[in-house]
Amino acid sequence: MFRSLRHRNYRLLWLGQTGHSASLWMDQVARAVLILELTDSAFVLSAVIATRLVPILLFGLIAGAVADRYNKKRILMGTQTVSLCAHLFLGTMVVTGAIEVWHVFATALVAGTAMAFNQPVRQALIPATVPPEDLMNAVGLNSAALSFMRIGGGSLAGVLLIWFSVGGVYYINAGIYVFVILTTVLMQFGPAPARRKESSLFGDLGEGFRYIAANRVLGMVTGLALILFIFGFPYQQVFVPLLAKKTLDLGNSGVGFLAGATGVGAFAGSLFVAWKSGVSRPGLQMMINLLIFAGALMAIALQATVAGTVVLLAVAGSMTVTFTAFTNGILLQNSDPQMHGRVMSLLSLDRGLIPLGAILAGTLASSIGIRPGLFVMGAVIFVLSATVLLFAGRTLAGIKGGAAAGGHGARHHAPPEASPAGAPPPAERRTA
Repeated sequence: MFRSLRHRNYRLLWLGQTGHSASLWMDQVARAVLILELTDSAFVLSAVIATRLVPILLFGLIAGAVADRYNKKRILMGTQTVSLCAHLFLGTMVVTGAIEVWHVFATALVAGTAMAFNQPVRQALIPATVPPEDLMNAVGLNSAALSFMRIGGGSLAGVLLIWFSVGGVYYINAGIYVFVILTTVLMQFGPAPARRKESSLFGDLGEGFRYIAANRVLGMVTGLALILFIFGFPYQQVFVPLLAKKTLDLGNSGVGFLAGATGVGAFAGSLFVAWKSGVSRPGLQMMINLLIFAGALMAIALQATVAGTVVLLAVAGSMTVTFTAFTNGILLQNSDPQMHGRVMSLLSLDRGLIPLGAILAGTLASSIGIRPGLFVMGAVIFVLSATVLLFAGRTLAGIKGGAAAGGHGARHHAPPEASPAGAPPPAERRTA
């Protein structure tokens, strides 16, 4: 289950991802507390959340082209340094009493921009740190870090807020980024291959669109991800709080309790992917996960007990993270290494459309009710997924997993070889 961690570069990348994820979830909790202290407005809180997500829509695709064009390690260093400075600034404003609402919005925009460039690079670096037979395992462990910190990062922020002010939490967050930057510095890669000088950044972006359009597997997988991000992910942002407070009468603490159930399921699902990284038909497995997820949402809508809701939310959380992990693995395995950044940025663009789904979910909940609205969202996912499976099931079944991936990416990696004493194995020296 943890075999990818034996590779030094991946181990450092994974530790950095863990720290980065912890910081993101701590920031989400601390920023919400701060803006509510300043304004006591749910609308302003939602505006801050949207401000943090807008850069993914604005810069997501450009970030992928940048990741493929320039040194990935340096991009990580730059984005993490920007995040460090933003946390230090916000913490200082709070501690000195100079904090204003616009500071929260400005730093949310800066942090969101750094995240828009950071995540495609992190995903694109995974194949450069492990041999192809460990790629799906590495993707699963990466998802495990994200899922665990969904639980641990937010909980840690809540505990720290007992003893520290919001400003103190942001100073601790900045300290976490010092650790993340250190893990990036310690990674060692060989020199990147020479690039064509005549190509421009926007030329690279257009090349990425043409590449994805010509690859049926990449287009299908990113399209399926769009179904999940628009109609699926809002269940946690919109329906979980509504179920806790309006339907199950669990109060504010119940929101965290139900969200924790989805996080536990997500963590378990990511470990499953790391354990079962040799799935021979990841395309079909991805569709099965999506159908089970849709069924779980419809079952939650029909469920009247707290215990049943918790179990079904854990199932839903498990299905979303396994779907996403298989999606990441398929995209990386079926694309050329020089296209990884642009391919993964398209998935980030899909993720940037989550607010659109949240608006749809909120509209349904307010117009036809919480449970009926959730049932409709689940039914839409089920119908769309079943339709894709009906008309493209053969293509999905043909997508290979593991080292035998049937795309371009797998064949560009050399197998591990013996290295001189003291030298990192070839998997550690791949270009970035």
